[in-house]
Amino acid sequence: MKGAAWIALLVALFTGVLASASDWRSPPPGEGPETVIVRTLEGRPYIAVNDLARLIDATKFWRADVRRLVLRTSAHTIVLTADNPFVVVDERTFWLRDPVRSQGGEFQIPVALVDSLPPDSALARLTYDARRGRVVVLPVSGGVGSPKVTLDGAVTRVVVPADHAEEALVVTRGRARFRVRFGGVFLGALPDSVPPGALVSEIRTIVAAGGSAFEMTMSPEAIGYRLLQDTGRRRVTLEVTRERGEGFESFAPETPPGERPLRVVVIDPAHGGADAGVVSGHAVEKNLTLDLARRLEGELEQQGIHVVLTRNDDRSVPAETRAELANRLHADLVIAIHFDGYVDPHARGATAFCPPASPTEDRLSDDEDASTPAAPASGPGRVVLLPWRDVSTRHAVQSRDLAEAVLSALELRGQGPTRLRERLPYDLLGVNAPGILLECATLTAPDDRDRVLQEEGMRQLAASIAEGISAYRRSQ
Repeated sequence: MKGAAWIALLVALFTGVLASASDWRSPPPGEGPETVIVRTLEGRPYIAVNDLARLIDATKFWRADVRRLVLRTSAHTIVLTADNPFVVVDERTFWLRDPVRSQGGEFQIPVALVDSLPPDSALARLTYDARRGRVVVLPVSGGVGSPKVTLDGAVTRVVVPADHAEEALVVTRGRARFRVRFGGVFLGALPDSVPPGALVSEIRTIVAAGGSAFEMTMSPEAIGYRLLQDTGRRRVTLEVTRERGEGFESFAPETPPGERPLRVVVIDPAHGGADAGVVSGHAVEKNLTLDLARRLEGELEQQGIHVVLTRNDDRSVPAETRAELANRLHADLVIAIHFDGYVDPHARGATAFCPPASPTEDRLSDDEDASTPAAPASGPGRVVLLPWRDVSTRHAVQSRDLAEAVLSALELRGQGPTRLRERLPYDLLGVNAPGILLECATLTAPDDRDRVLQEEGMRQLAASIAEGISAYRRSQ
């Protein structure tokens, strides 16, 4: 065989080895919790010692004379011996049932070791997900178990075991795609079926950064829901009812199915010129809003959407001018970009403001004059004249859909916590189109501020908002 052929063969063999190894290594960063696929040796589950060392951030020390390998972390020591089912963790000895094996020059460790590791903050918390054949690094929020659906008269209950039940929250409340997010990693299985007559007809898992999320389909008969967090029993219960009752919240108003046309989107980067907005450390709101608006423009143009910015430089633009621009262009959506700031340093996350469904209900922002008379209530045979300033309330249902879609994308990408407020903000006065005011992050929160001051943080923020707009466009 000639030299070139030998090289080609070696490359092919080496590539094949890498390919087979990649089948059981961790997924690409950012696609979920750190994970290692488990190998099966003689019908028993094993994890490669190099993977174990990486997951717990340990250094390896090999004793060839006694065929012993020592793993040392900052606070713990694990001693492994070839062909021996006993392992020493610190000063305690554990029986793993199966022996440590050496294969291809690398120790293979029985997965049972995972349950013998010290449960303290100095060591990554691992769990064996037997159903998927993997070892998972659990986040601080722990794990999430299998949802169970039961029926009790007019109420359907979905009970989900969760290590940190207090972190569960509803991120989208439409019947077709009702979403609940958890902080922990999903380690369970979805139910094969639900009881006949249940108000929850389907449960699906969806991607959530640093946690888990379920998307459910609700029956049209469902009129309310409530989320109960039982931290003592480590479980979350979603109750869905077909009868009115105290403590139940309403689902989001339904919109016609089908894709929404998005030809023109107006992005309104807030502040500018002498109006700096929130200033915290090196973060200046007027600069961040313009930066994010330009990035979002690029994301949306890739979707074939024509985007117009209300300002493209550091200048002051009156609110009336911004509204007139959106109306003149017959905008399909208006997104007012802001960043938040609070006296409380613990406040963080994103907030979306959308017009309320009724122009007489909570229709003023905190900056508005509450003495302005409200529109008259509607009634039989009465025509309601909607003030010009409240015209955006005509699009309240679509605006709410947009707010939930964007906040859901932010929450699922780990850029929360998120909040939704039904309140007509100053930026949407006189805007005749669906729209939201989005406080994209809290600059007075150190983690939020550091994230948006980084190139990657702003890129991901723009991508998340664009993803939410795309979901709104698809009526998802």
